[in-house]
Amino acid sequence: MPEDERRAILESLEAQHPGASALVAGTLAGPATPGRPDVPIWDYQRFADEHPDVDLNDLIAVRFPVVFFDGEETTITSAEEYLSFGPKQSDTKLSLNSVLDLWARLHAARVVQWNSDRRRVEHVRPFDAYCAVVAEWRLAHQLD
Repeated sequence: MPEDERRAILESLEAQHPGASALVAGTLAGPATPGRPDVPIWDYQRFADEHPDVDLNDLIAVRFPVVFFDGEETTITSAEEYLSFGPKQSDTKLSLNSVLDLWARLHAARVVQWNSDRRRVEHVRPFDAYCAVVAEWRLAHQLD
């Protein structure tokens, strides 16, 4: 989507529902971060720990592409977006650790992999595999 079209949609949304544009995620929220580091989200904490010049808060704001299993659908996200859209009905808010744990679980289950050349996450197993990992993660973090 061209940048001027994206901005027009956000302005229209904000005019109709003040504050809503701050909650936008995915491609509508903007493009992937240019020059993003070659580090997958599940390694953010380790990367920040090993590189004193890197601030974890900067990493969580990095927007990266995600390619779904079929290879046709994509989105753009960041750890920060997950924190903004945590379960509002629950007393338990998503923490950065829980968001990073979700991605670590997805990676450990071989549902996602990091494409270093394109600096993006790619789903390599069908949606059912993703759902199973998310269900386990939700239970572990008491998000149900």
